[in-house]
Amino acid sequence: MSKFPSIGELRHRIFFQQAVSADDGYGGKVKTWMNFAEAWAQVEPLTGREFFFAHQIQAEVTHRVRTRFRGDIKEDMRISAGSRILEIESIIDLDEAHRFLEFFCRESK
Repeated sequence: MSKFPSIGELRHRIFFQQAVSADDGYGGKVKTWMNFAEAWAQVEPLTGREFFFAHQIQAEVTHRVRTRFRGDIKEDMRISAGSRILEIESIIDLDEAHRFLEFFCRESK
């Protein structure tokens, strides 16, 4: 598999979400998630050697997500992919070419 996904491999519609705090009415704050941006992406569960490599980056990495480059996505965001919520653990600009981003994520339960 090429490091850069082909257009046909970007077949999952995802939403990048950011945390928003709101007053809970009792003097405290409640954290909710709001859609920040949407994109087409390649979403893959990690297995075998890929999981071992990702495990060296973060202990709980379960998925790799690749999408076109965006400069406004941060590691404190998360990805909503259908019924899955993927917490972003690491972001890599593939070949530092500003063409594609690769996210190592862990699935929230």
